Amino acid sequence: MKVFCETIFDDTLPAIRSIITNELINTYGLTQEQAAEKLGITQPAVSQYLSGLRGKRIQQITSNQKLMQWVKNLTAEIASGGTKLHEKICEICSETRDKKIYTEKEIDPFICLIEIYENGRMKNGRA
Repeated sequence: MKVFCETIFDDTLPAIRSIITNELINTYGLTQEQAAEKLGITQPAVSQYLSGLRGKRIQQITSNQKLMQWVKNLTAEIASGGTKLHEKICEICSETRDKKIYTEKEIDPFICLIEIYENGRMKNGRA
């Protein structure tokens, strides 16, 4: 069985990186090198995000106003140096699921490691 995190890393994270990359450069005036440093990626990866070579779900994310507002807030945090993108992976997963980026059919075959962990804690009497 595939873990939902795999979909986030393979599909959603590149799209969000692409959106954030464009925001960092076009809104915050960062160079490609500065954006790469803030995102923990290489400058060539930034170039690929800017040219649209990476990120499958960009349209689904940009068409969801609530998720886009969340991404813009995240971008502001990253631009200010207050957070790193890798620290927000589980939040990205949660936000994309909550904001219905994935259909139930897409989510159904997946398992979420956090849900497994939380369910295990509840069953063992740890809350």
